[in-house]
This record gives sequence, structure tokens and C-alpha cells, in this order.
Amino acid sequence: MNRGLFISGTGTGVGKTWLTRGLARLATNAGIKVAALKPIETGVSGHPEDALRIARAAHRPELAFAPGLARRERPVSPYAAQLAGEAPIDLDDVRRATEGAAAHSDLLLVEGAGGLFVPIDATHDLIALVAALDLPLVLVAPNRLGVLSDAIATVLAARTVGIEPIAIVLTPIGRDESSSSNADILAERLQLEVRTLDSSEDDDDALAACVAKAGLDHLLGLGRPTRP
Repeated sequence: MNRGLFISGTGTGVGKTWLTRGLARLATNAGIKVAALKPIETGVSGHPEDALRIARAAHRPELAFAPGLARRERPVSPYAAQLAGEAPIDLDDVRRATEGAAAHSDLLLVEGAGGLFVPIDATHDLIALVAALDLPLVLVAPNRLGVLSDAIATVLAARTVGIEPIAIVLTPIGRDESSSSNADILAERLQLEVRTLDSSEDDDDALAACVAKAGLDHLLGLGRPTRP
């Protein structure tokens, strides 16, 4: 494996899985062997649903069940699950499991759990896994009122610990009057590439087309960046 991306967000329910599915299917359709993994997933009472969705998008559903990836039953942060009696998560173990599952792949796509600063244990947040895996970070946020403060705060906080996102992707969740200007303002304030996703059917190939239309294929090494 010689490249990859870490897809995180400003919070939970912002569209990380949709973006990861689109990226995974777009790369897979281009002949790239993709490992699409969600190393930490909570709220798992049966199958790890998000992990399975992104793995299926890469035509490798077995990766959702790779040994060593962290699954917890309670639909809360990993640290909250630990405080409620579930097993603690060891980030070194999760990193090794992720790298092992991605062995012999061309591209690693990692989807985070919740936002960048979700507590994993008493001293680590999810951003520690971004640093441990040393992958370029793509930040996902909903293109709605309130995203400016959320995205700016997240990026500035990430920069304080030495993590610089390479792009922000705004999803169509909750679109409103602010949606026409959010991308321009974020790009100006943060000096980052900001892209917007259109609405899409809940289908991997449709999501791949949506990702390509947004000009995000260059993040996969499939083309040159175009102007947002």
C-alpha cells in the first residue's frame, strides 16, 4: 500500500460513510485495490453496519470483520463505553490491525468514528489515530447553517496538534440558505480546498459519480485537481 486517506468529520451523522463509500467505489471501478476500513465503531449489536457499507463499496465486505478492529455495543463514544463497562480500546492495537487489514492493497481509506475529538480513552481522542496512521486527513461537514463555526473550530484545533486537513467536503445534509456561500467562506478563512457534494441515491455507483462530479477524484490519484 502506498497511499491513503483518513475521512473524519465535524461530528457524527455528517456524511462520512457516504463520502467514503463514494471514494471506495470510484477507486475500485478504476482498478485500484482498496481497503476501506472503519477501525473503531460503536453502537454495534450485530454487524458493524458502517464498516460493512464502506467495505462492500470496495467489493471486499470481509474487511469489516478483520481481526483486531474495535467494535463496541453502546452507541456512545469509545471512552463512554469503557466507563460503562465495555473493554478499553488500545490505539496501538487498532493501528496494527488497520495496517494489517490493508496489507497488499493499493489504497487505504479509513473512516473515523464521530468527530476528530471523540474521546477514545482517558487521554486520547480520535485525532491520535489520524496521527498514528499518518494519513492525509479529509474533513466532512454538513452544508448547513452552523457549519462555518464547527468546521473552522475543528480545523484550528487540529492544527494545534500538527494535523493539517488536505480538504473539506460539504455534504448536502440539511441544506439551507447558507449552503450557497459556506464553501467560499471556509476556503477563504482556512486556505483549504473545499468541495460540495450534491444529493445522491443511496447507491455506491451513484455516490462514486457524485464524488467524481465534485472534483474529488484527484484525492485518489485519478486526476488533477480542478478549481472548486
